[in-house]
Amino acid sequence: MNTSTTTAAERADFRASLRDFLSDTSPESRVREVIASESGLDEATWRGLASDLGVAGLLIPEEFGGQGMGMAEMAVALEEAARAIAVVPLLASGVLATIAIQLADDASANADLLPGLANGSEIMTVALLDGGGVTTTARDENGWSVYGSKTAVLNANIAQRILVVASTPTGTGLFLVDAKASGLVITPQNSLDLTRPTALVTFEGVAATRIGSEFSESLNALNAFGRIAVSAELLGMSEKLMEVAVEYAKTRVQFGKPIGAFQAIKHRCSEMFAHVESMRAAVGSAALVDPTDSVGLHEQALVVKAYCARFAPWVAEATIQVHGGIGFTWEHCAHLYLRRVKTDEILFGDALTCRYQLQQLLGLTA
Repeated sequence: MNTSTTTAAERADFRASLRDFLSDTSPESRVREVIASESGLDEATWRGLASDLGVAGLLIPEEFGGQGMGMAEMAVALEEAARAIAVVPLLASGVLATIAIQLADDASANADLLPGLANGSEIMTVALLDGGGVTTTARDENGWSVYGSKTAVLNANIAQRILVVASTPTGTGLFLVDAKASGLVITPQNSLDLTRPTALVTFEGVAATRIGSEFSESLNALNAFGRIAVSAELLGMSEKLMEVAVEYAKTRVQFGKPIGAFQAIKHRCSEMFAHVESMRAAVGSAALVDPTDSVGLHEQALVVKAYCARFAPWVAEATIQVHGGIGFTWEHCAHLYLRRVKTDEILFGDALTCRYQLQQLLGLTA
């Protein structure tokens, strides 16, 4: 992982380019088309983000075809992609898989895997959560084999290969498996978020390649980066929802005046603005943390996720309330954002979980 080196002005220009691109390629009508299909992937948008704008390779060193950037630049991309609720595997492939491979510190794996991720020609995901209370294990049986199951695996249906975190006789390892390997079964799950499919992935002696060595400390870092990434998504969606609510409050007329003229609506919109700006400050600070500072990384990640996971759902719900009845309809965009927000709320720990872990990290528990 590289430290971010761009200026605020450069990131603002990058944001403007992303927003223009996504407004053209991923309008709400296109999002609805894709989620109604079986693919779960907006191929044109992903191809443009990966090839034209280099977003898929932001976190990948230049020697492997990437941009050599850091989390501050990726946070901008995540915010804008989430703002458009684009149906692309940016979190799964561009962030989690990319970071996991680099954290494993395996030179051969970096050379083999990162170029395909950088140009978007290969999509990978990371299987993190054990399913059914059974720990996923890897055994060395004249070559590594993986047993068990992982739940809520993001974009598993479109991944060519899957990175699996599994227990070994000596600790924790990161393993690479082919998504079509013998013994591997991908079962789609009914996800609240319609824009990011998840699946239960079952492993019955699936042939695997180990990447790096012991992965337990790297797993902690991966979770921290995941919290920052998801928080950036929550910020992007909250900002968009606030704008939608304010625009509606200015144009919807009741009792002879725009509803935004009424104190209750004014206060609700003002609170939304305050929470969005606080989220922006928290995400900005966390995204600029030194990736080699383990304590600082974990602390910032827990702080930002605890805040965003608490107040992004509030903003989403407030947007629906400002709209009244129309905000509850299928035709309005609010529910698409609410679904993603509620899913992101629990990814890598909800607000309560993150606050508790932060207390432990700071030594504040009894």
